[in-house]
Amino acid sequence: MFIGSILGPNWAISGDKNELKTADSLFAIAHYSEAIELYKKNFTESEKNNQPLLLKLSFLSERAGNYTDGLYYLSNLAQTNPSRTLFEKMENLAQEHDLQGYALDDYSYFIIFYRRYGAYIPLILLVFATYIVYIMVTKTRKGQGIQMIHKLSIIVYLGLVAAIINLPSLYQTAIIINPKTFLRTDPSGASGVVKGVGKGHRITILGSVDHWYRTIWDHSIVYIRKSDVRNI
Repeated sequence: MFIGSILGPNWAISGDKNELKTADSLFAIAHYSEAIELYKKNFTESEKNNQPLLLKLSFLSERAGNYTDGLYYLSNLAQTNPSRTLFEKMENLAQEHDLQGYALDDYSYFIIFYRRYGAYIPLILLVFATYIVYIMVTKTRKGQGIQMIHKLSIIVYLGLVAAIINLPSLYQTAIIINPKTFLRTDPSGASGVVKGVGKGHRITILGSVDHWYRTIWDHSIVYIRKSDVRNI
């Protein structure tokens, strides 16, 4: 109902316009299997912000029983158009298939807030930081002393601003696509297996080593092959 209510008559844009028009026509007459093939063919890196296309792909994937693809497209949609309804949709779908990584918690709400207003938050913080620096420079020129605690505070504050500005590039997620995936203790195929998991789980990427991603699973640092996941 969530996906269907939003789809309406929206046409997918970009990609091969003729093929996408054909796909939209097939979608309109409920020829879903043919439509999804054309939509997938035209879903490239440049289309990850194409909301109508993402909605149709998630709807068609879920309808076909491919919950992994459905969650992948919804997760991409959440990157540019996050909402409580969307996060609840993903959480409910994940619960149906006993999947981890989609819990609607305080961190999820923070991500929703940041992605909606992230463009304004750094600007406001930088304006405030500029004002503080201006006051400090003015006091220095007038020969007024500045306490060390105030100097340290502005350094910490500027560090916090830099961290917030770089948050989007630091926060990366991926979905496991291999039905037989092994989480290992070290970035090596010869290392110990922490757990074997199926497809559909979403992970947060903490870094990479060669062909491996570093992530957290059940409060422990583990490694997963890059070929076993699909980046969002």
